[in-house]
Amino acid sequence: MKKIIGLLVTSAVIISSVTAFASGAIPDHKGTSLDRFPIGTTALGKAVKQYNDLFKKAGDQYGVDPNLLAAICMQESSGINWSYREDGTEYPAWGIMQIEYTLEKQFAQFGLDTTGTPWTLQDRLDPEKSIPFAAYLISQSLIKYDCDYVKMIQSYNFGQTVLDRILEATDGDAWLEERKNAATYATNWPYKTYGDAEYVEHVLRYYHNDIEYIGAKVRVNDKLIAFADQYPLILDDGYTFVPVRGIAETLGAAVEWDHDNYQAVIEKDGNILTIPINCDYAYVNDEEYYLESPSRIINGRTMVPLRFIAEHLDCYVEWDGDTRTVIITK
Repeated sequence: MKKIIGLLVTSAVIISSVTAFASGAIPDHKGTSLDRFPIGTTALGKAVKQYNDLFKKAGDQYGVDPNLLAAICMQESSGINWSYREDGTEYPAWGIMQIEYTLEKQFAQFGLDTTGTPWTLQDRLDPEKSIPFAAYLISQSLIKYDCDYVKMIQSYNFGQTVLDRILEATDGDAWLEERKNAATYATNWPYKTYGDAEYVEHVLRYYHNDIEYIGAKVRVNDKLIAFADQYPLILDDGYTFVPVRGIAETLGAAVEWDHDNYQAVIEKDGNILTIPINCDYAYVNDEEYYLESPSRIINGRTMVPLRFIAEHLDCYVEWDGDTRTVIITK
């Protein structure tokens, strides 16, 4: 007997750009209050808007609001910070201006992991390389600081080591007042002083909800889940898709890829979920279920409907529309 399974529908909580901007909302934000910060008081410049597609692609892949990604890159490069090729033509250096001091090895490794070729300092001038790297750095900070965008922005400014020392030395929101004294918390700091006391404000003034954001976050037993290189996406008017290996292993299941039949196979406690790619059905043991939105391959990752997977692994699933978060209890 074929059964119909409802997927995670979020259409009722889809945030329009007007609503999100008017309320000062930042998708996925959980943490330090934004009450003190002006948001979106300066429009994105034309230089940034030329790269909307890159911001969207990188943001969606690494679980970062592409509007925040654009705002950070614009603040880092002031929107008009240009470098030059050997032939004299201009090239924007997006969002990683300190890479030659602190991130050279990490940038090279990121290039190797994502393209098979280590990236050089010259490569940082290529927006198609620097923007995804910035998105990757931000995604790491968002996980570390539990979706606290204010701390993420400051960690991007100071580096996580310095920010962590500031947080450890202060209580509550007092760290916000210490950011101007970041040199005090650094080891072997190359500068006498460092830190823009209004850095967070600068970034958030650039923030505008101009680029469609289709990302989401996943919490399992209240722990924010990190995904390697493709984060959850809300597709097909409201269905949340996640990388099959990332979610299944987080929920304690084993995953195999059946190349001959082009399908993912998940096993836990004697139950077997079989999910063919690009098909509107899946199997739990030998029973067929109809899927309103089929699994698919995105950025080389098998993306599967989250609610179907989680509920058939005996988990309870909720949706928090305010933070675009899937909450799973197992």
